[in-house]
Amino acid sequence: MKSIYLSFLSTLFTLTSFAHNEPWTASRPDGHAPISVMGDHMHAMGEWMVSYRYMTMDMKGLLKGSDDVTSNSQIGTMMMPGDYMMVPTEMTMDMHMFGAMHAISDQWTLMCMLNYLDNEMTMINRMGVTSKMETSGLGDLKIGGLYDLARWEDGRRAHLSLGFSAPTGSIDEKSGANTVGYGMQLGSGTWDFHPAITYLGQTENYSYGAQLGGVLRIGDNDQGYTLGNRFDATIWGARKITDSLSSSVKIDHTCQEEVDGSHKGIPAGRRDMSPSNHPDHQGRDLTSVGLGLNYYFQSGALKGHRIAAEWETPIHQKVNGVQLELDSSWTLGWQYAW
Repeated sequence: MKSIYLSFLSTLFTLTSFAHNEPWTASRPDGHAPISVMGDHMHAMGEWMVSYRYMTMDMKGLLKGSDDVTSNSQIGTMMMPGDYMMVPTEMTMDMHMFGAMHAISDQWTLMCMLNYLDNEMTMINRMGVTSKMETSGLGDLKIGGLYDLARWEDGRRAHLSLGFSAPTGSIDEKSGANTVGYGMQLGSGTWDFHPAITYLGQTENYSYGAQLGGVLRIGDNDQGYTLGNRFDATIWGARKITDSLSSSVKIDHTCQEEVDGSHKGIPAGRRDMSPSNHPDHQGRDLTSVGLGLNYYFQSGALKGHRIAAEWETPIHQKVNGVQLELDSSWTLGWQYAW
């Protein structure tokens, strides 16, 4: 963690040397961060923005720490049983994210976001029988504000983000009569604090940014557990190809701790049957790279609309215990400001 943080600060210091003689603006294709980055920009007083993002994530295969392991090595056979009776083999998560932003002044921009999730996980047991479980529904509602910290005339600015998420997502999801594991639940069950600080810069044809943030859980939920706190560090850069089109590259690092406590709906017998049910097998360190395209309509009937796509894949991941390995994810988005 310390080395990641020092590398982040070193890169951020290097970025500050790139500037030009015009103030930062969102009215260009690289005026926003890659579409997967939240809370990346502010608005002028009175402006509104609405957005929709679709994110799909695939997980396949197992990791034990940072090592690949097979499902057979974890469950064994009926004659030679392994540590678990069943393990996950793959999972997909589709998320629909609806957001809105409104600037009540030049220093404060308010925002809110609500997610809808579709999760599907495939399991295999010692007899080689596979089964699927699915959950879907609303996630946690996030509300917050962005506060302008500094603006320079050479294309740089910085702002602070302070937000909370309300526990609107279910943590009582079941497959048949059994409560599903932590990764298949739809929310955290707790009020969570989302702080972040963002630094932005632009030159004539390039833009760049960095964001440090995280999620701090507040108390236990009504099922007797708390998801792990999370730390995020993100750096990105973008190239303006035309007045409407830009490309981007992003590197981010996420560290999420294991679960504290255990779900009341998952008794000890079931908890030990599968790592997906065990609180010690949650949370991971993940470093990913993302490539994106952004298109901003400068004129015509669609003026002010922005569409974007980003593909991400891990370059390093280490999990707590035994967990599914993240394969890749896509984020597609639309934004409209007026």
